[in-house]
Amino acid sequence: MLKSSIRSRAITALCTAHARAHPGVDLDEKGYAPDWRRNLLPAVCANDVAQELSEGSGQELATKFRAAHSSSALAVNVFAPFKRAPEVLHILDRAGFTQVAFEKKCPTGLGGTPPNLDVILEAPDGLIAIESKCLEYLTPKTAKFADSYRSDLPASRRESRWFAEMLRLCDDPKRYRHLDAAQLVKHALGLAHSYPDRTVTLLYLFWEPANAAEVEVFAQHRAEIDRFAEAATGDRIAFRAMSYPELWADWTKLRAPQWLTVHIESLQRRYFVAL
Repeated sequence: MLKSSIRSRAITALCTAHARAHPGVDLDEKGYAPDWRRNLLPAVCANDVAQELSEGSGQELATKFRAAHSSSALAVNVFAPFKRAPEVLHILDRAGFTQVAFEKKCPTGLGGTPPNLDVILEAPDGLIAIESKCLEYLTPKTAKFADSYRSDLPASRRESRWFAEMLRLCDDPKRYRHLDAAQLVKHALGLAHSYPDRTVTLLYLFWEPANAAEVEVFAQHRAEIDRFAEAATGDRIAFRAMSYPELWADWTKLRAPQWLTVHIESLQRRYFVAL
């Protein structure tokens, strides 16, 4: 099955689920809602996230965020309810969070547009920075870095596992076909610069359909994640990865408040669809 066909089928499935979750909201031919607020689930208050999202570098509220397959909207739909109750959040076997923020800029110190993290989860003992993906990894990737990444990074960051992986990507830009490894490296270098004295985990959180085990490209994507994780292991900026369905399954095992149970069910109806 061609990857383009898989992506088209995924968009169709997510648009169908959107129609069930948002009756009366007509998507256009590309799967975009008329307004970004019509892409939010019931537990999400638009006023809680509007300012942060509007300050992001990509102007996504006017464009990408409106898509039924938007990775930014997916992250907001999942994590925005925790802005009012961060203490309820459990992820990567951690809890005790105090703040949830979206579209957080993490400058690398090199100039240019700073990397934007979809979600930052703050806790007294450190933070988790989340890069959210929906269908992006179904389009082949070629790694690219500005020359300043090789010439202007301080010596302290040149010794990192992330810098070593960047050099490998510069030598072999198609080292990964599905995983946007260059983006993850830039995020890690930005996090190292922005949080020099904090414990940081970069979490790659990705969507998969309910029948992912039946479609080869999703196994290929996971294999690339495993290979990338091995390259990044041992750095101060830790790397972890999991799928959104895995996260929701973990949450169903918790003794959660009623609002969270309802929210998980809403997320699974909206996003846990088969191709």
